[in-house]
Amino acid sequence: MPALQPHKIRTLIVDDEPLAREGLRQMLATEGDIEIVGDCGDGFAAIVASETRRPDLMFLDVQMPELDGFEVVAALKPDPLPVVVFVTAYDQYALRAFDAHAVDYLLKPVDPARFQTALARARASLQLHQLNGNLMALLQELREQRKPAARFLVRTAGRVVLVRAEEIDWISAEGDYVCLHVQKQKHLLRETLNTVEQQLDPTQFVRIHRSVIVNLDRVKELELLSHGDGVLLLKEGARLTLSRNYRPRFAALFNNRP
Repeated sequence: MPALQPHKIRTLIVDDEPLAREGLRQMLATEGDIEIVGDCGDGFAAIVASETRRPDLMFLDVQMPELDGFEVVAALKPDPLPVVVFVTAYDQYALRAFDAHAVDYLLKPVDPARFQTALARARASLQLHQLNGNLMALLQELREQRKPAARFLVRTAGRVVLVRAEEIDWISAEGDYVCLHVQKQKHLLRETLNTVEQQLDPTQFVRIHRSVIVNLDRVKELELLSHGDGVLLLKEGARLTLSRNYRPRFAALFNNRP
């Protein structure tokens, strides 16, 4: 019976700088247990590649245009997350956070000895079948500290679409998803309505029903009904029910709009 071949560590490189990607490729090329499954020059491509190529390990740049490393990891499906080694040029806050949570990083330009240390830690994590809980703790801390979400990433037909919060007219619960209504388009996001509500600016987005959130900037008219409910007419034509339970908060915010 032929000997079983050892499992190769499927590795994805993500960096918007071609020279940085090539440098990591050259360092990884001499590692017999590494299989490079691709490299990406932006965060959107990294999310798609992570789902289609299922890497065990990801070298991920922190500073990238449009979508940074934090947003990439936050958008990955946790089933499971790859072990992530962050790569950064100068973000000292990020370095301190990584140290505190034992999430490894590489500082550009990458030192070969430091690279070997990071790779050894990644191997140890994979061998122990750890799903990088420290990374999730770091992300949770960042979520708690960050400002309201300015955009959402929506997967559709093998692509990743960026939807800016300010462009959303209203949001509805759709089973295990929420639907972002943007003019006449609909974008499904695999989140709960409560989770999305927590990410939004509470002075701009308000719950008007247990299954609906509305952007106050899109409300054109409010019609009050005799039994305490109401109907909102949005600028793009949608008519939404305002439940009596949510009416006081909506009225307070709507009446104080500039």
